[in-house]
Amino acid sequence: MQSVRDCGKKRRRLWLVLVFCATGILFASLLFYALYFTRLFVLKEIKIYGNQKVSKEEILKLFDLSGGEVLYRLNLTLLREKLKKHHLIEDAMIRRVLPSTLEVQVKERIPLGILIQNNRGYLVDRKGFILAEANPNDILYYPYVIIEDDENKDIFFSFLDWLKHNKKYLPVYENLQKILLTKDRIVLNTKNNITIYLPLTTTSELFRLYSYLDRIMTYIYEHQLEGKVEVIRLDYPFGRALVKYKNF
Repeated sequence: MQSVRDCGKKRRRLWLVLVFCATGILFASLLFYALYFTRLFVLKEIKIYGNQKVSKEEILKLFDLSGGEVLYRLNLTLLREKLKKHHLIEDAMIRRVLPSTLEVQVKERIPLGILIQNNRGYLVDRKGFILAEANPNDILYYPYVIIEDDENKDIFFSFLDWLKHNKKYLPVYENLQKILLTKDRIVLNTKNNITIYLPLTTTSELFRLYSYLDRIMTYIYEHQLEGKVEVIRLDYPFGRALVKYKNF
């Protein structure tokens, strides 16, 4: 008798599991059908955030949507790639918001410096992407960037991006007038005419060397020596610094 009761319980459990699974499959199928094959969720509005230089009209033109498209049939990856074709858009995040909205978060390219090429200046972003020809007033906000050898320009621009957003080490990015990349070093020229040499190495090593430079610059400013220093070298001998004063 006990065996018969146990068998009955197992059958009831199996039946409940089957009913539960069938209900789940049915619900998922109905939801899938409602999302993709009905007119319950169609595009009526596109909300755009983060755009300052790129207008909403430009973004909508890149999307090339007429409205009324089934929301879940839209290829968000394709729409994102369309946005990235704009020279001022670095990336974008797009998401569906039921019942009828697309939300777009735009990440625009931000100028990092003025790249000198063929005796002309161009605003470039943190990846070295040319944004536009520089205006005379741009020199008030961005340093000149000169690249003599572009083999390691990715490391170079990563370092500049870190430097621009790092405010705790001296000299701060806003005090730099010109930045030069050569085959084996980075040369910084400050607005108070101090030339700084750094070896071209890994980004993490450059960050560490700049923390050493900060100690030197702090000493210089604390003792009011900024008008007397001409050169600071951290490239030779490696790991040590040489400070050269002007001849008065």
